Amino acid sequence: MGPLLRLPRTFKSLEVSEEGQNSRWANPDVLPVPRHQITYDWKAYAGYWLAVGFNTTTWSLGASNLANGLDAGATIGAIAVGVVIAALVAFVSGEPGIRYHLGFPMISRTTFGMYGSYFVIMLKCFVNFIFFGIQSYWGGLAANIVLSAIFPSFRNLENTIPTSSGITTKQLIGFIIYIVIFTSMMFIHPSKLSRHVWISQVWVTITMFGLFIWAMSQNHGASFLAPSKTISARHIVRILQAISAVAGAWTGACIRQADWTRFTKSRTAVVANQLITGPIAGIVCAVMGIAVTSAIAAMYPSSLSGSSSTVWNPISLLDYLQTQDYSATTRAGTFFAGLGFFASQITINLVQNSVACGMDLASMAPKYIDVTRGSLIMCVVGYLIQPWRFVNQAGLFISVLNSFGMFVSPLAGINAVDFWVVRRLRWKIPDLYKGKEDNIYWYTAGLNWRAFVSWAVTIWASFPGFIGAMNGQSYGVGWTRTFQVTWIVGFCGSGLVYYLICLVFPPPGAPYVLELLDDHASPRIDGQSVSDMDVGREMVSANTMDTKGEKASDSQ
Repeated sequence: MGPLLRLPRTFKSLEVSEEGQNSRWANPDVLPVPRHQITYDWKAYAGYWLAVGFNTTTWSLGASNLANGLDAGATIGAIAVGVVIAALVAFVSGEPGIRYHLGFPMISRTTFGMYGSYFVIMLKCFVNFIFFGIQSYWGGLAANIVLSAIFPSFRNLENTIPTSSGITTKQLIGFIIYIVIFTSMMFIHPSKLSRHVWISQVWVTITMFGLFIWAMSQNHGASFLAPSKTISARHIVRILQAISAVAGAWTGACIRQADWTRFTKSRTAVVANQLITGPIAGIVCAVMGIAVTSAIAAMYPSSLSGSSSTVWNPISLLDYLQTQDYSATTRAGTFFAGLGFFASQITINLVQNSVACGMDLASMAPKYIDVTRGSLIMCVVGYLIQPWRFVNQAGLFISVLNSFGMFVSPLAGINAVDFWVVRRLRWKIPDLYKGKEDNIYWYTAGLNWRAFVSWAVTIWASFPGFIGAMNGQSYGVGWTRTFQVTWIVGFCGSGLVYYLICLVFPPPGAPYVLELLDDHASPRIDGQSVSDMDVGREMVSANTMDTKGEKASDSQ
């Protein structure tokens, strides 16, 4: 009897330690942001978008497409189009955060249903696990560069790990160092990350420009690869694939915009950086990656060989330079560059993965998981998936980015149509925290079948090509090319299908009205606080959340 009597107390001790606000559907991390945490201004969002734009992934987007067969002009054009599309997705996805100070998990509840949001969250967390693992692996490589620059003995450290593992002893040591430092950074609250983001971003931006200037100086220019003489269907598909890969790589940051816009003081601060700072930073970084890749290929022809990742990954490029010339000058340069990329990998994981995934998992089990605990779960899974296996080749890297877009872009299309077109920006906030059938977001048993059908239809179109890309087989040119442009197919197709279904079968609650909680920061419309405007809607207290309904849902 003793252990049985202690069991409930044990689970109670695991609950998030916030009094009075934890329930089956809510804790402070998923409620509207309180006023004292609304701290982000234009500088914070500029730092955020510089972090999204100037990083290893964006640099590699241009360089990997160059290594994958596109010429420089086509690659730059594809990057520009992809980044602009992603910025527009960020704009439409961030509006709920600006208006209601609520994040992506609440968007999922409105669109897929109270229980359906679990599917969206797990899908998005799956992408976060992989993307986090890749960024962590690259962070470990950056730590490797720093240690190799300081200690020649580390540079020549013998590998004692079997080749089949896909990682060397040095790389594993760097990976562990990254894990230790990043884990300590996770305990900083999202509302207090702005200063760290700016410091690391200034450093990595200087590093990238330094690498660019060095390569241009040493090679006397970029030595861009010659443009394609003919425009074939294959060439056009590669361009569309590059656009899709860029959008897919940025989808994680863009679809999750509400997780960051919920902290904003000003609409202008958000939108200006979404539509101007982000695209400019992304295009400049990718173009520098293309230019440096071309210059290095001209300086060291052996670097552009088959499956080598040396030429398109900037961190691996530093390792390659140490191999070619281990002089004091090279060691000093790669030391500071390695530190810059290491700081960048910390930042990009914090702003794109840690907070986002932590908030997602917190919305699934609010009584037991907060943002920090959710981030720790993401770390464990991201480390265990052996992320180095996803990024060894340029072609495989692009396929991985496309797979992100395949699963996530339909969510972005459905969410955008539901919020902007179907509901016309009106949410019934109290229903987001009620677990019973009079909740308009309950749909059918907590699931919105309209959203699931729309997602499944567009996923089906790309799935054969996805399987072929993963196992190295082809199931037909049509399926392969559909997967190569999967982001475009997923976003446009899912939005259209969802809109048509809603025309025939409107979601519950029409005509949709605005209803808010009154004890949190008031949502904003056109730069004004709702509480300062005559919206003609009832302001209801958070205390009206029906605990009986929550208990009823727990028993289902």
